[in-house]
Amino acid sequence: MYSAAHLSSKPSQASRIIRSIPCLVLIISLAGCAAAPRVAEKNKTFFDDAPETASPLSALVSGNEGSGVSLLADPADALESRLQLAALAQSSLDLQYYLWQGDDSGMALTHEVLRAADRGVRVRILLDDIYHSGRDSAYKTLDVHPNVEVRLFNPMGNRGSAKTTNYAFNKSTLNYRMHNKIFLVDGQAAIMGGRNIGDEYFGHNTRFNFQDMDAIAVGEVAREAGAAFDLFWNAELAIPVSAMGPGESVAATEVQLSLLAAARERLRPEGQSRDHRVTSERWLEALSEGLLWTRARVIVDRPDRGREYPDSAFTSFSSDPDSTPSDSVVIQTAYLIPNGPTLGNLQAFVAQGVQVRILTNSAQSTNHNSVHAYYAPYRKALLRAGVDLFEVQGDGALASYLDRTEEDARAGLHTKAMVIDERISVIGSYNMDPRSRVWNSEIALVVEDRDFAAEVLEEMARDFSPDAAWQLSLDEGGQLVWTGEFSGETVHLSRDPGSSWWDRFLWSIMRVLPFENEL
Repeated sequence: MYSAAHLSSKPSQASRIIRSIPCLVLIISLAGCAAAPRVAEKNKTFFDDAPETASPLSALVSGNEGSGVSLLADPADALESRLQLAALAQSSLDLQYYLWQGDDSGMALTHEVLRAADRGVRVRILLDDIYHSGRDSAYKTLDVHPNVEVRLFNPMGNRGSAKTTNYAFNKSTLNYRMHNKIFLVDGQAAIMGGRNIGDEYFGHNTRFNFQDMDAIAVGEVAREAGAAFDLFWNAELAIPVSAMGPGESVAATEVQLSLLAAARERLRPEGQSRDHRVTSERWLEALSEGLLWTRARVIVDRPDRGREYPDSAFTSFSSDPDSTPSDSVVIQTAYLIPNGPTLGNLQAFVAQGVQVRILTNSAQSTNHNSVHAYYAPYRKALLRAGVDLFEVQGDGALASYLDRTEEDARAGLHTKAMVIDERISVIGSYNMDPRSRVWNSEIALVVEDRDFAAEVLEEMARDFSPDAAWQLSLDEGGQLVWTGEFSGETVHLSRDPGSSWWDRFLWSIMRVLPFENEL
């Protein structure tokens, strides 16, 4: 039996925990302060210095001047175009993305990228680091291929479980993310737009799929996309994955390669030939016939945005008299928090007689509840200003259109596009929120052509239809009303569709926290 003296001399479990707190705080602090490596000597490479090889894509440009564009609105077409372009690559693949997932779509594209590398194609992959925790070994496996190099943009010093802590302690630096999306092949054809790489962006997720928009661009504007890629690839914050901490770099195993190939086969359209050469030639011929040759350009942020260069390239674009709407502007934005100058600009447009139509996510369709919480208070101000405001129905006609898996998946909006005066189309990565305006680097394709604008507006019209989106209005008492169609009947609702009192309570709690300017 223990004596009283023995018990008093032995620290209790509670006291041991209390005494360990300073050590835990120190450990967490040290983990959070770890800095990502800075590479003093890093090879600078450029999209047009890859070995010159005859590319089948040259036929797209031959005999044409300026820039050719082709809209990619359908999710299946968007994925197939990437797969076919990768299969056609002969000299270079330059791939820049915010997110590249390890699902079927991600693995199928990785399969085509490695096949290209095996043919001698130089592959450069630049990924933002924020959502890629635990993927270092996969990237290093790609990087070990002699024709592949992978870099991470603004990576966190601590990997794995300490990554979140690292972010919390270094927010002023790590809040800056690379949101750009470029899929550039042989320096001659580029896919630009809003899509990341993952099943939900191509209609293959069984639970939730995004509506999104891309375009294929060839000719002069593709070279602009290449220059934009190089700007970030050679930036100080683009760190070779080989420099990111411990971890063995090993070649892909036969098992891994077979998994990639199996994913590619699962996504092959029914009836499509397995002869890559024949399929790619047919696809290329169809693309060539569908290209619109017109005026197009790229706008892109600097890779060193910060206090010294705080303004977004999109702020400059929107203030340019040549791109200021005089009649109408139709906007689709996944995330809408119109603080800063945004609300005032929209109010001024309407006051000048411009019709402003905006489609964004609803409580049903959003994939970020925190964004919806901060967006919701702006709705009445937008409506009072005269903005036509719409929200996606998460289970409406858009969900049926997007779903390619024969499952009942919800729909969400990921498009970042606008059409100004039915003549200027902007398709890219920029959302109407503080994160895009202040924190992220963004990119967009700008096409100045009425025929192309009409095509974009036709695609947008489906998303604005009453069975796909709720139209918001104010009743006589100044309260919000959602109007749409369900099973052919017009429906009016007085609460956020699909939300509960608990959801609305959580939004009110979220708004107490000072995070609006980070979303």
